[in-house]
This record gives sequence, C-alpha cells and structure tokens, in this order.
Amino acid sequence: MKQTGLVILVLAIVSLVTACNSDNSDKTVMSETTMELTKNDQVKAPDNNSIKMSTGKESVEKFSYLKQLPLEKQEAFTRFEEERKRSYLYNFTPEDMVLVYLYCLSVGDPDLLYDITFSGGQLPDKDKFREDYFEYAMTYDSETAVHYRYYDSIKVDESTSEENKVTVLVTVSIETTTHTLALGLQKEDQIWKMDIYHLIKEYKDKANQSKTG
Repeated sequence: MKQTGLVILVLAIVSLVTACNSDNSDKTVMSETTMELTKNDQVKAPDNNSIKMSTGKESVEKFSYLKQLPLEKQEAFTRFEEERKRSYLYNFTPEDMVLVYLYCLSVGDPDLLYDITFSGGQLPDKDKFREDYFEYAMTYDSETAVHYRYYDSIKVDESTSEENKVTVLVTVSIETTTHTLALGLQKEDQIWKMDIYHLIKEYKDKANQSKTG
C-alpha cells in the first residue's frame, strides 16, 4: 500500500510539472508572436513626415513670367514663339507685353526679344541685334529678370499714357525699400512693342567708355 501510494504521488508530481512547463511554453510563444506582430506593424506604418516632404517637393514649381498671363494668352504666345505670327499678340495689353518681355529676359532669347522690340526705323538687323545683346545687355537684363520676379504690381502709368505710346511701371518691395522699373511701349504692326533698343545702346556706350577710359 505504501508503494502504491508512493507511485501515485510521483505520478501526480510529474503531471503537475508537465502542466507548468506547458503553460510557460504557451506564454513564451504568445509573447514572441506579439512582438513579431508589433515589428511588422511598425515596418508597414506609413511615414507621414516623408509623405508630406515628398508632396512638398513635388508641389514646388519654378517661377515663370509667362505663367502670370491668363491661360489663353500663354497658349497664344506659345503659338507666336513657334510660328512668329504677330496676329497672336493682337489682344495683348501693354502689361501683358511687359510680362512677355521679362520672360524673354529670363530665358535669354535675343531673337524673341527682337520680334517684340519697337523699331521706329532704328533697329539693326537681327544678327547685329543678337550680337550687341549678348555682348552688352544680357548680364543687366538677367539681373532685372531675377530682381523683379517678386513684383507687387505691373500697371500703365496713366498720367503719361497716349493712344499709341505708354509707360508701364513694375514695382517690387524688398524689406523697407521699393523699386520701380519704368518701361516704354509703342504700338507698331498692330501690337504693343517694347521701346528698349535705346537701353542696349546705352549699355554699349558705357562699355566703350570703360574701354577707352
């Protein structure tokens, strides 16, 4: 009887130990599974900051004077660039043509600038104009295009305007300082053209004086 009782006691102890080990194993497996799921969730979670930064970069668009025009005039000017037909510019106001002029300066295109420059019988041929522009005016004009890209207003000076001759004022404010660029335009070939060839001549004269001085 004592032996039988001892055997029963041993079997009970073994069963108890086995049950404890089983519970611990289950708990360990559950813990590892939970950790694994947590890691997976972290990898798959979207990085909101990255998305915002990416979206911000994609939304940055380069400034263009041309894009300050209404869409239909942007398209009209694009056709003018391709075909060089003045009729595409018939409906452009003096303010519109100043934006076109500043666009030409920003891209450094003397041939396009030549086509919108008032002649009055004073313009040289296109080759000479291009040569003088690259040598004497391009540096000044590039600075002008950059300086006025944050313009506050572009408007006709009504106090000096005439039927076929106007001055357009481009104003920009920087800190406490205000700068104004006055540009003359005259009607020619049924479109407003920039009266700016005298500026190129002034740059040329200034350069020649520096050489002789």
